[in-house]
Amino acid sequence: MIYWQHLTRQANEAHTREAYVDAQELGRKALACAEATFKDDFEVDAETAVSAVIVSYMNLAEVSVSMKEWLQANDYFERGVQFLQSIIVKPELPTEHRELIELTASHLRFEWELFTQTYGSKLAVAKRTNRLRWLKQRNDDSSSWQSSYGY
Repeated sequence: MIYWQHLTRQANEAHTREAYVDAQELGRKALACAEATFKDDFEVDAETAVSAVIVSYMNLAEVSVSMKEWLQANDYFERGVQFLQSIIVKPELPTEHRELIELTASHLRFEWELFTQTYGSKLAVAKRTNRLRWLKQRNDDSSSWQSSYGY
């Protein structure tokens, strides 16, 4: 957990300096660290373990917003919710842990909704652009395949 805290502090400092690429890289390392130790950390201190992962996702979403990477920011919120869902479905989860997950999920969904309300039009444009790019790539790949086989 100490290494996660160190990485998170560095990522936040980079974000403050507007060194977004550095903040993103450090944030990803912090997330990987929190996820790698999650199972053991959760058994010792569930609240701290859950917080570390979700704070990492939220920090990465915030950096993505600063970089105007709307799809990436949205993806981090979605991945955070999926992470929490993967924990709460465990049948042996104690009630106090289940309540912690529900409260954290509620907060994360609130932040995601705030993001969507604030940047929804930009996110919609990014989704359309991404879809058009995908269709063009698919069409180009199809044309390439057809010309390779004489169609």
